Amino acid sequence: MLGKFDYIFQKLDDIKEQNLLRKIPFPFVSYDVSHGTVLVDGKEKDVFIFCSNDYLGMTKNEEVLEELEKEVKNFSSGSGASRLVCGNFLPHIEFEDFIREFFGLEKKGKDVLIFNSGWCANVGIISALCDHEGEIFSDELNHASIIDGCRLSKGKVNVFRHRDVNHLEDLLKKSQAKFKLVITDTVFSMDGDVAPLKEISFLCEKYGAVLYVDEAHAFGIFGDGGRGLSYELGVEPDIALFTLSKAVGAFGAFVIAPKDIIKFLISRARSFIFSTALPPFILSAAKRSIQIFSQNHSLRQKVLENAFFLRDEIRGHNLYQFLPSNITAQITPFIVGNEVNTMRVSSLLFERGFFVQGIRPPSVPRGTSRLRITVTAKHTRAEISEFVKNLKDIILDLNLF
Repeated sequence: MLGKFDYIFQKLDDIKEQNLLRKIPFPFVSYDVSHGTVLVDGKEKDVFIFCSNDYLGMTKNEEVLEELEKEVKNFSSGSGASRLVCGNFLPHIEFEDFIREFFGLEKKGKDVLIFNSGWCANVGIISALCDHEGEIFSDELNHASIIDGCRLSKGKVNVFRHRDVNHLEDLLKKSQAKFKLVITDTVFSMDGDVAPLKEISFLCEKYGAVLYVDEAHAFGIFGDGGRGLSYELGVEPDIALFTLSKAVGAFGAFVIAPKDIIKFLISRARSFIFSTALPPFILSAAKRSIQIFSQNHSLRQKVLENAFFLRDEIRGHNLYQFLPSNITAQITPFIVGNEVNTMRVSSLLFERGFFVQGIRPPSVPRGTSRLRITVTAKHTRAEISEFVKNLKDIILDLNLF
């Protein structure tokens, strides 16, 4: 008789054979944005961090932490229920009011709704909006949360080639759906490139499609006050998702959409309806973070300057072949290709005191395993230069160059 989990164990063996087994990395015992201390077999090891989404260092901002501490004492450590039951606290309302003013939503006829994470938002919103009479058009390199939202929807899903507006138009031309939803990340989290938003927006207007953008990795970095890439390019998407866990340095997400769409989501987005609300203090901290970085252009600019410097250093060490040509954001993919080699490079960097994770399928297409390198506003040029020097040494030692 087969064991209850034999089928699953066989799939686990398959994962191991493909060198795709994932492990939770060593825990941090202290953290300060660009560097920290991890616990390795009971011993502490200092590392420089080159894979965090804490782009602006707001997780350690003193004003944000003070706001968080104050609100924990004023309210509670949790919300106790969903917002539709008794989990709706004053900080939830104050945060949404702040976002309405920050983006000028009233004059646009739009509103805002908080979700527990970007994942919860994408899964809940997409599956709520698109039924069997709807059709979705999604960039092939969109985030996994968008992909899963598409899978949970009852609509037909069309995947267009990455950033290929001609392919998107070909698909839109053929659609007879009552509801058409075009979805794209603005900054692609594994590739560091950006969506051609103006062209996509034009096609949505031409073919009567709703434009849904995910600003997860653009919010806090691009646009006036960090309002995102759409804002910077002068594009007004129908629906825009923003996360609070990257540049904001907190947790959660919010969506901006027409007022009646927000009303619809409150009644139909299952990830909103059936989830305990975010703790009140998280929203207070997130609001304070946005207030701070929106007034600090140099802080936001420093992230991009550090990213440009990182790529210049990589090219300066003649490692051109590992960099895609169209990177424009703060994320730098260093394409190793082979899964085993990628994880070996990551491991050897860790031994030298540099913490950067290898990214393998299914997070990225097969044959494109990579180091996903991110820099923050807190990294110094000396730290970046030392990282690249060690990276090149390892590449040479492994005969990958």
